[in-house]
Amino acid sequence: MHKPSKSNIMAPEGYDDIDLGYDPYSFTEIYYNSLFSSFNLCSKIYRAFIDAYSSSSVLPEKEIVESENPNTLMNFNWDGNFDKQLEFYKKYEKIILAKIRNTFDTKFRDKDFVNALSQCVDLNCKLAKMTGMGFLYQQFSYANSLLNNRYFEIFRDIIYRTPSHKIHSEDNYSLFHYYTPQQDWTRQKSKGQSTLKLNTLSQKLDGIDQNTNNSTPLLIIYAFINRNYILDLLPDSSVVRNFQNQGFDVYTTDWGTPSPYDKNLTLGNYVNGYLLDAVNHIIDHSNSDKVSLLGYCWGGDLSLMLAALHPEKIENIVTFATPGDFRIDNNLLSIWTRNMNANSLVDTFGNAPEVFINSSFLLRSPVDVLHKYPHFFLEGGKPKDMDSILQFFATETWLYDSPPIPGEIYRQFVEDCYKKNLLINNEMVIGDGNKIDLKTIKHPFLNVIAKRDDLVDPKSSKAINDTVGSKDKSILEFDSGHVGACISSRAQEQLWPKVGQWLKKRKN
Repeated sequence: MHKPSKSNIMAPEGYDDIDLGYDPYSFTEIYYNSLFSSFNLCSKIYRAFIDAYSSSSVLPEKEIVESENPNTLMNFNWDGNFDKQLEFYKKYEKIILAKIRNTFDTKFRDKDFVNALSQCVDLNCKLAKMTGMGFLYQQFSYANSLLNNRYFEIFRDIIYRTPSHKIHSEDNYSLFHYYTPQQDWTRQKSKGQSTLKLNTLSQKLDGIDQNTNNSTPLLIIYAFINRNYILDLLPDSSVVRNFQNQGFDVYTTDWGTPSPYDKNLTLGNYVNGYLLDAVNHIIDHSNSDKVSLLGYCWGGDLSLMLAALHPEKIENIVTFATPGDFRIDNNLLSIWTRNMNANSLVDTFGNAPEVFINSSFLLRSPVDVLHKYPHFFLEGGKPKDMDSILQFFATETWLYDSPPIPGEIYRQFVEDCYKKNLLINNEMVIGDGNKIDLKTIKHPFLNVIAKRDDLVDPKSSKAINDTVGSKDKSILEFDSGHVGACISSRAQEQLWPKVGQWLKKRKN
């Protein structure tokens, strides 16, 4: 099951019946309603900012008293020890930020705010469709997809990444195999400075595979929301290299940048088409009988769907920060998504626009967006080393390097998962009537959960273990956030070696 036939890019579906002489009263009504809803939402956001920063104006006396100097900020002994002053300010900053975050979180969960947000998106989508702005976005999206897939992806795949080569591609989708490291990137530290030096990288001779210690290849499956390089961000922050150092033969999916042609692609196209093809190519390429899966975020849901429909090709399943029970996923993005009109968004823009996705992440925690840059560079009162700066900006680049989400996939995730919660209830159907029954999954299953994940509720992830039919199933919890579990040095040292050991014990 592959890609549906392409529609004419100059007349995308949903715009065929546009009459440029539309009813002016209808247009005026939509225009003023969208304008009013935008002002209404902005006023609520402004009110949230006022309340948040007002809550921080009252000095947290009780907490400050716990420090060695019980004076308030204004009466603090400036002639004291610098380290003590720094410790005082860190404690003070932590308390104030917690107050601001809690206020934003409370305001943005309020039913009136959620309704205002969904109404604003819905009405502006209708206005964009009536004025043709949605159609113009699709033209821009086509050019953006072309540039990204033909030119920018090359740089994303090579700069500081683990060496790899493409072994299969179809449309915008690609399957990559990582070379087995022989000589690799190494850290060289001298006189307090750290530099990254590239030694002779491993090469692969034509027709000759490099040997690995573990017989079952590992396929990493990513979500559609962000780019795939988060698990291979930098040489010292790479889950891919971590697995390679443990002897695994690693492959990865790359969905590329969707174009308006991809808006009709469904989960069935990806699971029964691209992913099944990927597994077959890996089996041929590695001379293995089966493949182990590692799915990140929505990629974990794709892994479960693939294993449920094609169990004979799968050896082990690892999900990481994966939503399961969407009903109890109570983070802000999930609350907003459950109240979103996905039909209006997709019918207007074809795909879920990247600016819509990035704006959602920015709005989720505005204080962190405003605070993290000065906090990073001024924390400790000392200049940051180049390694820290590199990782900071590499992470920031990934956070806002979101591609559009294929329209029909976004629609089905919103309707079937976030609103109806069909996946965890074994009632979700993809493709040509393929029902996903998680109870049929009998493979060894490991669920990796970040305890402080503010994008996927840990309770939502834990529900997967209660549903899958595997007898050999485990939960591995790690004290980190959604992204920190990918890139932190502590995760590289403590989390991923445990995942590797779990897989090794269950290899063929």
